[in-house]
Amino acid sequence: MIQKTLLSIVMITFFGAIAFSQTASVKMPDMVHVEGGTFIMGYNSGSSDEQPEHKVSVNNFYIGRFEVTYAEFRRFIVATGYITDSDQPDSVRMKNGLPHRSVNNGTWDKNANGSMIPLADSLKPVGNISWNDAVAYLKWLSKMTGKEFRLPTEAEWEFAAKGGTKSKGYKYIGGNDLNQVAWYLGNSDRRVHTGGQKLPNELGIYDMSGNVREWCNDWYSEFYYRVSPDSDPPGPAAGSNRVIRGGSWGSDGARMRASYRNKEFPYSAVRDYGFRPAITGEPVKKPEVVEQKLPDPMQDLDSKGYIDIYGIYFDIGKSVVKPEGYPVIEQLVKFMQDHPKVKLLIEGHTDNTGNEAKNLTLSENRAKSIKAEMVKRGIPADRIETKGFGSSKPIADNKTAAGRTQNRRVTVKKL
Repeated sequence: MIQKTLLSIVMITFFGAIAFSQTASVKMPDMVHVEGGTFIMGYNSGSSDEQPEHKVSVNNFYIGRFEVTYAEFRRFIVATGYITDSDQPDSVRMKNGLPHRSVNNGTWDKNANGSMIPLADSLKPVGNISWNDAVAYLKWLSKMTGKEFRLPTEAEWEFAAKGGTKSKGYKYIGGNDLNQVAWYLGNSDRRVHTGGQKLPNELGIYDMSGNVREWCNDWYSEFYYRVSPDSDPPGPAAGSNRVIRGGSWGSDGARMRASYRNKEFPYSAVRDYGFRPAITGEPVKKPEVVEQKLPDPMQDLDSKGYIDIYGIYFDIGKSVVKPEGYPVIEQLVKFMQDHPKVKLLIEGHTDNTGNEAKNLTLSENRAKSIKAEMVKRGIPADRIETKGFGSSKPIADNKTAAGRTQNRRVTVKKL
């Protein structure tokens, strides 16, 4: 959808949430503290294994803000020489009921056609991960960091997905508009996407609906909810399948609800199987990590009085902000929340339509669209003025292979 190298630059520059902490040579995942609480787990109108709805309490814990990426998993493979379940020889694969390699759908580092996954995809969630692979990675991460990483329990996963104690009762994980919160069959082009492009949920967690499905620690039982304890349920004591949650880029909308359950053999690895880490939590104390945060690009608004922003996206010739641009807009919103007396001028730029008047109108409408998204997020309209610039120069690399245009520049000025 977006040129990979450009996207990586945009992600690293603007997604403050993706600024990982680091210890030595191992990058620590960005962990979200989830305050414990009580919620209704399950869905009486869903599948039989989602029933009955029942009250569950969970203690404090931490869960990854993002799904584990290809780059993070690759670091583990390079360091340990671990062989994933999808990489096992046919004699092992077929013994476990997996398909012959000739009909395999790829591995963690190879596409279905056998081509290597490019390093430019490093910020995408890793796929083709079995439950065994996820557990092996988390054991290694625990050893390297001194933190006891694990998979979340099914109850923890659903509690976090529903927004924890900050839940607003959304239909999907993070909102009522599925296209704004998830990569799924209806908008994914049947492929995985870089993490953090869609809106987060109430706790600031990304992609719990869609992108890749996520392993939980629990054994699966269709009827577990009938006998589940009401405090920190650990799942059945034994079973043949493990729980996998969240839907994926290949799932339809019905599978995007937070309560939807699925199961798989622990050695099964499919293109859209991934995971995110969890840590058992203390009441208020965050994991002790040494953070190396990237500079906040909004700082130039204070020092210079203006800033040129790249990374807000529109369809070619149109003025509605695409979800890929939301993280940048949210940084603008945070800046204005942190500076309640500041007013801003947003100057829109656009691709060249070949007509100066049309360029000006389109750039004005794009600036207004950015303002509208900020107003939706709570910024008063009278604190934002808009202006059109016309077409930006140069324009040669504005158009992406997928037929989208990056807004070449948005100039934001303090008034």
